[in-house]
Amino acid sequence: METLANPTFSNELLTKAENGDSSAQLELADVYIHGYGIEEDEAQAESWAIKSAESGNIYAMYWLGDGYATYAGLVEDMDPTDAEEHYKKAFVWFSKGSDLNHTDSMVGLANLYRNGEGVTEDTAKALDLFKKAASLGSKEAMRDLEFMYRYGIGVEKNLDKAKFWEDKAQM
Repeated sequence: METLANPTFSNELLTKAENGDSSAQLELADVYIHGYGIEEDEAQAESWAIKSAESGNIYAMYWLGDGYATYAGLVEDMDPTDAEEHYKKAFVWFSKGSDLNHTDSMVGLANLYRNGEGVTEDTAKALDLFKKAASLGSKEAMRDLEFMYRYGIGVEKNLDKAKFWEDKAQM
């Protein structure tokens, strides 16, 4: 993910975001979600991140997908319906990022498929997404592939393939 260098609220940042700067919009979303220099405001954070993502910022797409998936994971025991809605939102944004070859989004989407979160469980789709992300250099995807082959999750257990992905991830 794009690193946001110590973001803090400022009128200059707000003006940039209001003028359509998608990086400033994502930075402002981060400022609002964490309360950097302004009171925390999840609704404002989500709104600015959506504006950024809708203008094509793949980092904002991932930021949203990851945020929705994280939230869903936190509430799924208490409110499965709310969790499912948030997993579905995560699916939308991870899909958009994946379509643009953003590897972190592919890994996020693959995890939703692997776990059946917000979508019907489909380990074949998860495997394909992990392989695509790994082919684009994602170490996280390589580690996920190693895990799937080591324990036979959605694939036939294959310790040679597990070792291959483990070694590749360490390069």
